[in-house]
Amino acid sequence: MRAVPRVFAILYRTLDAKTCLPAANSVRWWLQRLGLYALREPLLKTGDWVFLIDHSVQIGTTKACVILGVRLSDLPYPHRALRFEDMQVIAVIPVEQSTGEIVAAQLEQATQRTGVPKQIVSDGGSDVKKGTALFAARHPETTVTYDAAHHGAIVLKRRFEADPQWSEYIGQLGQLKSRIRQTLDAFLASPSLRPKARYMNLESLLKWSRRILELLDRDASDTSSHASRRAASRYGWLRDYRRSIEKWSRWEATVRASVSYVRTHGLSSDSESELGEHLSKVLPELLDEALATELATFIRESSASAGLDERLVGSTEVLESLFGKWKTLERQESQSGITGLILSLGALLGSWPATRIQAALEATLVKHVVSWCQDNLPSSVQSQRRIALSE
Repeated sequence: MRAVPRVFAILYRTLDAKTCLPAANSVRWWLQRLGLYALREPLLKTGDWVFLIDHSVQIGTTKACVILGVRLSDLPYPHRALRFEDMQVIAVIPVEQSTGEIVAAQLEQATQRTGVPKQIVSDGGSDVKKGTALFAARHPETTVTYDAAHHGAIVLKRRFEADPQWSEYIGQLGQLKSRIRQTLDAFLASPSLRPKARYMNLESLLKWSRRILELLDRDASDTSSHASRRAASRYGWLRDYRRSIEKWSRWEATVRASVSYVRTHGLSSDSESELGEHLSKVLPELLDEALATELATFIRESSASAGLDERLVGSTEVLESLFGKWKTLERQESQSGITGLILSLGALLGSWPATRIQAALEATLVKHVVSWCQDNLPSSVQSQRRIALSE
């Protein structure tokens, strides 16, 4: 946000010296005002809304329940995946605790803007899973769907953790990485696995493993023989895991290709056959037939409620990506817990032509943002720290 005043300074450099340039804090207020307007903006109440729901947790006890919406008639399938501009923010609800009953009440609250949704998609967290089930019991017309990426991660986790060679392999890589980090062989260090959602992010590590095996297999007369010798001295033991690496790569590639299909095509009555066609394009050495059959069963069950010529949503990727963009926007403020900048979520979604921006800024003032924050947010961690440590 600090860059925006600098850009204005460049654009207005030759104009009247009395021109008033906005400060970075003004940019923050703009985002919050646009976001609050998006939360209060009237939406069409139809029966074809799809809800994507998840919680974002930061430091402290406050978490934010975020519900995004898109109409079935606006889905971009099968041409591309959902993007920010396709979505509308339906609800942003900071809470101190979350249970199934609370989530069900939050969904009921969201229906006041859109009507009862056709579908709810989530990552299957315990409170969200129970809450969506309670909501669907009251509204049988609503279909509850489990995010394909999280399902794929669970499938991979079950397989990898049942393979004793996987834990041995990761342990050896971790020990070696710490030893070579400050040496001339640092360029050979393996990628790090994420502490969270690691089974959704295995591609880089397995690709690196295959590349190291290729390097080990090079002839000594190759122009890269120096790298080959260095790799052999550090990673010669990797040859013992060749078959396992090939097996793990098939698992990961099969799940990734299946999730990619759901992300870009959604769920329809033809999804099972379309998935089979999609997986047929995967290299045979990177396809696990048994796992493909298991995933096809999941896709068939998930798409069972889709009508003819109808496509449902099967992925919450756009919501996960939104959380990532919001945290990037927050930067160091994320260490203060959930702050008023969470209102910026609405500003990051949908399209914002000049007429909508004008309407939002005219209808939503700074005092409205302040009032919303006072009503919905507890004191931030930074605020509590400042009060506690003040003289």
